[in-house]
Amino acid sequence: MQSFSHAHFDHINHLQFLDPEIPVYAGVGTKLFMECMEETGFSCNYGNHAFNLFRTGDKLKVGDLTVEPIHVDHSIPAAYGFIIETSAGNVVYTGDLRRHGPRSDLTEDFIQKAKAADPVAMICEGTRMARTEKHKNISEPDVKKHAKQVIGNTDKIVFASRYSRDIDRFNSFYAAAKKANRKLVITPKAAYLLTKLQDDRHLSVPDPLKDSNILVYYKRKKSGNHDDKDYFLWERTFMDKMVTHDYVHKNQKHLVMDLDFYQFTELIDIKPESGSHFIHSMSEPFSEEDIEDQVMHNWLEHFKLEFHQMHASGHMNKENLCDMIDTINPRILFPIHTENQMLFKNYYANTQLIQSAKEYRLV
Repeated sequence: MQSFSHAHFDHINHLQFLDPEIPVYAGVGTKLFMECMEETGFSCNYGNHAFNLFRTGDKLKVGDLTVEPIHVDHSIPAAYGFIIETSAGNVVYTGDLRRHGPRSDLTEDFIQKAKAADPVAMICEGTRMARTEKHKNISEPDVKKHAKQVIGNTDKIVFASRYSRDIDRFNSFYAAAKKANRKLVITPKAAYLLTKLQDDRHLSVPDPLKDSNILVYYKRKKSGNHDDKDYFLWERTFMDKMVTHDYVHKNQKHLVMDLDFYQFTELIDIKPESGSHFIHSMSEPFSEEDIEDQVMHNWLEHFKLEFHQMHASGHMNKENLCDMIDTINPRILFPIHTENQMLFKNYYANTQLIQSAKEYRLV
């Protein structure tokens, strides 16, 4: 079987190489994200697979195994951990998770159920297991608060860059823009995703086709005149909400606008006022030699935009990870999704260091 914990590329992209005969299990929301990626992406094709969809509370029978998906909070909705009932005892898989997001209660649910399962083993993510934390550990409520301050204290346009599937971050900027009586300008791809997610009754996101606080930005393409035929069929859905560089230029103080790395050229036509703001709501660069970061700052300096860094990670820091491991107390600990397996070993003698393509047995 193949079961997905959530719809980030590092967890799902291998599906395109998977034999269609192998059963695939995914959360209802995860499948919606994957469909959106295929329908709007240029090269995203996961192939034909029979999906078995689940939600928290379901129990999946897969051969001799029983798999229980349990919701967790992460930087994408519909993220799960799993408790797997085996003949050797229960195995817990954390998926990717955090305790500092807006739905930390989901993660706490998972931790308590994992503890009650008295697992013989736990497969544990360790993205932020590091001797020294390089980045600030701020929460999603902190991001929302800071965004409101930046947006509410200026009469100039505010641009924001965020991960496209981070719906919590979208909601933070949406709320901040709305509080400041500004419209939020998003891309057609973002609008399409929000429309797609209307099909999941468990998610609370605005409908871009109906919400008067949302506008959709269209770049000039082949004709240079925003002709309908310049755009894919899925993009044309939102043309009644269309705004262009000219509208944004004339209404700067009334707008908050999504602006990712590949849209910086739009600044040439938008012509933002000097002293406008740019919120970088993504991970900080890994090194001072990060070329993409240098290019971004070149654009910002050219247009004299004020830079703000505000991002809440989708992963627990070392202290929260250790607290979770202590609480669940597995007999064997398998660290994955980490660059620091040995650090787990330093803290927990029951850590099993893992190697690629090697089989490990519980008994």
